[in-house]
Amino acid sequence: MKNYSFRKKIFFSMLLAAAVPMLTGYLVMLQVFNFTYRNNLNQEAETILSVTAGALDSAFSHIYEAVGQLGRNEAVRNNLKTGAGTDAKVYRELYAVSSEYGDYAAFSIYDAWGQKVTSVVNNVYIRDELPLDWGLLYEAFGKPGECVVRNARIYQGEKRIEYLRVGTTVCDETGAIIGYVVATVQNHNFDNMLKGITGESQGEIYAMDDFHEMVYCSADSYDEAKFRLIRKKLLEQEKNDEQMACLSVDNKYFYYMHYGENCGLYLFYRQPIAVLSKMKNRIITIAILSGLLGLAICVSLSGYLSSLVYRPIKRMQAAMSEIRKGNFQAKIQVETQDELGQLSDSFNLMSEHLTENMNFLVLRERELSEAHIKMMQAQLNPHFLYNTLDTMKWLGKVNEVPEVATLAAGLAKILRMSISARTKIRLSEEMELVDAYMEIQKIRFEDRYEFIMDVPEELLDCAVPKLILQPIVENSIKHGFAGRETGTVMVQAFEVEGEKERELRMIVQDDGVGMPPERVEWLNTQSREENLIYENKSGEQSEKKSIGYVNVNAIIRLNYGDAYGLRAESEQGVGTKIYITMPIRKGENECIR
Repeated sequence: MKNYSFRKKIFFSMLLAAAVPMLTGYLVMLQVFNFTYRNNLNQEAETILSVTAGALDSAFSHIYEAVGQLGRNEAVRNNLKTGAGTDAKVYRELYAVSSEYGDYAAFSIYDAWGQKVTSVVNNVYIRDELPLDWGLLYEAFGKPGECVVRNARIYQGEKRIEYLRVGTTVCDETGAIIGYVVATVQNHNFDNMLKGITGESQGEIYAMDDFHEMVYCSADSYDEAKFRLIRKKLLEQEKNDEQMACLSVDNKYFYYMHYGENCGLYLFYRQPIAVLSKMKNRIITIAILSGLLGLAICVSLSGYLSSLVYRPIKRMQAAMSEIRKGNFQAKIQVETQDELGQLSDSFNLMSEHLTENMNFLVLRERELSEAHIKMMQAQLNPHFLYNTLDTMKWLGKVNEVPEVATLAAGLAKILRMSISARTKIRLSEEMELVDAYMEIQKIRFEDRYEFIMDVPEELLDCAVPKLILQPIVENSIKHGFAGRETGTVMVQAFEVEGEKERELRMIVQDDGVGMPPERVEWLNTQSREENLIYENKSGEQSEKKSIGYVNVNAIIRLNYGDAYGLRAESEQGVGTKIYITMPIRKGENECIR
């Protein structure tokens, strides 16, 4: 199949879809059998819970009858009215009831203060005193003559045992409560009530009251928190399903719930899922073995064919990964002449062109950046050097004055920095150059201009491109003070919070003639690729006088990106502010590049 088209390879792969209906048939068969068997389990659980509820309802009816009979017994009433304690007649009545219903509960009589008067059976479940302010007697006191059911518990070490109490009041002729009759229903009593309902191979039965307390468990142990969650989920399911609620929370059991109206208990039946018939095991075994055999054949064929189809795609993916990592020399080995082979040839050709273009662009960008920086730093107003030299020549001929030394020292400092190989210097050095420039201008213009520096000491160590302040200060003097006798130039520096990092913000401010709004707008929107022609309102074109501004702006953007640079604010007749923004960089390595 090496020379087949990609479409044909896909066609042959689709033939393997025969495995899908085969496996689907097995799955449908298993689902039908599982549904049938599950339905049988549900019917079995429904029957067991129905029989359990009937047995409990019957047993609790007898308990209610026995408790009511003792509550109405004259001997019991007379004994509680006199407070004579244990009486032979009362004991005989109690014994008679216990003989008939002793398999279901143990019966006791308490006085009006909750003290036990008599009981046929004495054990830890039958307390000598019951509280009146809560629990069974408290609830019975609020419902005279009715039978009430409440859970109780005792602790044996760390083990907590839950059981039930059924109680009613004993009243005299006036209706006053003189005592209580209490029936104690323990775990073995529940066993007697449910004897023979479930076999050893069947599940367990649990009972929980309205307060989410477990009162009976046919198994040796249980997780009460788990059963509370099961009860909540089964109640929610029962509201939306007319059939019996069923829940599976693990892979071992089904849980069913039924509410006993007479006993007032929630009955749970935990049915083992492992109870499977031999027929189901055989069908599942045959289906699994047949499915595995068919699946193995399909997997082998599809694995071979898919690897054959995917091999060139995998090579192409690996080559693309190398391209993403920056290795533009990556190539794909072409083994076939189908569509994927042609695509691999095209990829190799594209990789070659991309390598050539990247090398050309990198070289072009490097040369362009270096040319921009060198050209712009070399263009910073040669008129200033000419005027300075002319002034020195005039002063040297006419007067023998000390200003000549100042002019020469300042000029030497600026020239040394201009021809220096460093592209970046400390802000303190940049301020020295500006100060030297202003000293020269003060001599030229006879102290007509005042220069103010406001730079915090902690910012003097910041690295900045050289000669970025002098052209802006020069613009303030040449253009800002044109036609004026005096003026003030101020240079300030701040550290501000930027979008990505801390930034150095410098302001060059003068109180000169200002600029028109359209000129300010042009300065704030021009890019480094624009020409140096400024079109004024009258439509006439003139040479721009902002070459210093444009060059400084371009230098900063070339170094730090287009997010940084210069921004102008000006008002005619008031003055101009130039904001210089760049990221803060400190360290020796920054200043020697």
